[in-house]
Amino acid sequence: MFETRHDETTVQLLVSGEQDQSAIRDLLLSEYDVVVDDEIQPASCYLIEDRLLPKYGSQLLAHKQAEHPTFCPVVVIKRQDSSFSLGGTQQVWQREQAVVDDIVAAPINEQVLNYRLENLCIRRVQSRKLTTQYEQIEARYERLFESAEEAIIVVDVESNEIVECNRAACELFGYSKFELQRLDPSGVIQFEDGCEFTEFTEHLSQQDAGVTKTLICTTQWGQSVHAEASAAAIEHAEQQSVLLLIRDISERVRRQKQIRVLNRVLRHNIRNSINVVSGYGELISESTADDDVSAFAAKVVDRSKELLDLSEKSRTVSNALQAGDELQSLDVVAVLDRIRAALSDEYPHARIELTAPESAHVFGNSYLQTALYELCENAIVHSTQDAPLVDISVTEAQSAVTVRIEDRGTGISEQELAMLEGEETALRHGSGLGLWMVNSVVDGIGGELDISTDSTRGSVVTVSLPQPAD
Repeated sequence: MFETRHDETTVQLLVSGEQDQSAIRDLLLSEYDVVVDDEIQPASCYLIEDRLLPKYGSQLLAHKQAEHPTFCPVVVIKRQDSSFSLGGTQQVWQREQAVVDDIVAAPINEQVLNYRLENLCIRRVQSRKLTTQYEQIEARYERLFESAEEAIIVVDVESNEIVECNRAACELFGYSKFELQRLDPSGVIQFEDGCEFTEFTEHLSQQDAGVTKTLICTTQWGQSVHAEASAAAIEHAEQQSVLLLIRDISERVRRQKQIRVLNRVLRHNIRNSINVVSGYGELISESTADDDVSAFAAKVVDRSKELLDLSEKSRTVSNALQAGDELQSLDVVAVLDRIRAALSDEYPHARIELTAPESAHVFGNSYLQTALYELCENAIVHSTQDAPLVDISVTEAQSAVTVRIEDRGTGISEQELAMLEGEETALRHGSGLGLWMVNSVVDGIGGELDISTDSTRGSVVTVSLPQPAD
């Protein structure tokens, strides 16, 4: 009859009076192993008389809690003259609501009793299976947690205590698990933006999305380790917690510092050397009467100026690519107005037309203006007209803003377009550096860059930028 219950067939009977015990026991013996004892024993189900519930209620509740999440059913036998109910509001009834799972009325109907117990025991079998699956999943999680190469710590939001940490976290901070869990996390973790640790966890616990932040970890030996943490709010042991997955980026930071120093030294030395070469070229051009020598010297001066321009552009590109600006809402029309004013001052012979709505907000950072300026300036510089014409238009459609920049120049060479893919040809190293910077900035803010070019009609550059959600 109860094949799905397997061995879940033990019922403890908690009933006063030998006659009642014997009668109920006889009803159950055909399907269950019945235990009659004054002390709580291990069982699949408990059948208790309502007037004994105050005596055994606390013990049964403790037993159910110990078995959790496995279901441990308790059924109350309600006497005819009893006022027992699960709908009361008194404290004693509220406690019993947590203990009692079902009620059968006396005198007991054998069919009703067996039907109730069958359903409860089936639920117990199912809950045991789910418990086993949960334990297996938890065991796998524990193995993954401990074997992860990146440091993981879990911090309770309310107490601000480290409640869990893995092997990698102990190795990063230099403490044993026992020692690390007894440390104030704010004493070993400092955010580079100055945010307080408790402020960070409280704020994160109130939002759905996770965040990534850079921080400094202080080890047991007093060393400062640059790190990056991906953090998210989780439910841990029925408490609100924050999980931080911490990656050591010290080597990356060290390389970035070395590159910045190297770039700065190289640019400084190259600029000084090119200034010297350019100065000598001008002196030669001014002091010679030989037209050929003067022409060669002029070429030296022109090429020196090109190298100086490239050096300055490489500095702009380096700053733009290394910037960690957070995205914010920007009015791209206002940005283009500023660009138009600046270019009109620098290139008074150029005509710059802007067709746009009063405003159009996009996601961007401080280097979006640098990228758009680069595109507009290129349209002027590469124009073949005496009075270069640059048409700029702004349109809004489908959660995006499109900026279209059209010129009448010589088009963009294949070598420069190749820079968009990170390629570099042997013929013109770095000639498309500015275009590469533009593509990197636009891509970094989630936009798209499209270029249509023709050597006889000029180029059309289209920049699609995401709009902030309303």
